Amino acid sequence: MKIFLVFTFLSITCLLNAQNTIQKGNILPVVGYWHIGAKKNVLYSKAETKVKDAKTTIETTTINALWEIIDSTEKNYVIHFIYQNLLFSDHKDSISRVYAEIFKGITVKYRTNELGVFDTILNIDEIIKHTNEVTKTVFQKLNWPDNEVTRTIIKKTKLLFENPTMLSASISKEMALIHYFYGLEYKLNTTYTYDYFLANTLGGEPFPSIAVYKMTALNTATDRAKLTAVITPIEKKYKRIIYESMVNLAESMGLPKPKKSDFANSITLHKCEAEVSITEGWPIKVTFTKISAIQTSKTIEVVSISLTD
Repeated sequence: MKIFLVFTFLSITCLLNAQNTIQKGNILPVVGYWHIGAKKNVLYSKAETKVKDAKTTIETTTINALWEIIDSTEKNYVIHFIYQNLLFSDHKDSISRVYAEIFKGITVKYRTNELGVFDTILNIDEIIKHTNEVTKTVFQKLNWPDNEVTRTIIKKTKLLFENPTMLSASISKEMALIHYFYGLEYKLNTTYTYDYFLANTLGGEPFPSIAVYKMTALNTATDRAKLTAVITPIEKKYKRIIYESMVNLAESMGLPKPKKSDFANSITLHKCEAEVSITEGWPIKVTFTKISAIQTSKTIEVVSISLTD
């Protein structure tokens, strides 16, 4: 199955019905049929476990938000994602802590296409203006010690909030996960394999990968469908790119050049699971797991997003 063919098919047919219908052979198009004014309460939780040289640290973040359909046309949906309560583990020099303080009460306005596929954030300039106004106050409130660690965090945070591209990418992670499986059709227990590119957070070229999608459950009695996706980089290319990225990073920071052998066991794996309404395509729950290992460090990130009335 080619993605562009599926998108074309769904673009033509999605407006002909008031809801998704299961087609012959247990085939389901996953499309959002959402009405203006509809609201969902969002519970977002993230646990990030880092293991380095046998030392383990865990950082958690919990966000309550409101997800609201503001506009619906034949071409797109406009959705507001309003950050409300934000809770996080008490790491005094945590970037997540800064992020949570700055984003408390912010409304992210974003657009999807007519199928419910995430498109773009609409008010990034408005968000940048707000973050620039409150950043200094937030750092004063946190009362961090003046040392190299906190100075580096402050510098990185300011750079993030001044760069529209980087900030959009950072914010849109939550929204992209909510809309992860939209715009395609799935046959029950059939795997679909696509070429994919994973973003390189170290800078440099993205990682060529293979994405495998599957609908694992279809229950008309409960109006629920379950979907999974596993994304794995192509091993040889991944190790080359991660090494080159670390070399460039070391050069930019004036550090010794790393050894290629240090990255022989580097891996990363992304897995996303979702439960959606069959008929109206409401997102119900999404779970995302990312496992990465490089040299003597390993990170396991688990994100869970639930949407309820």
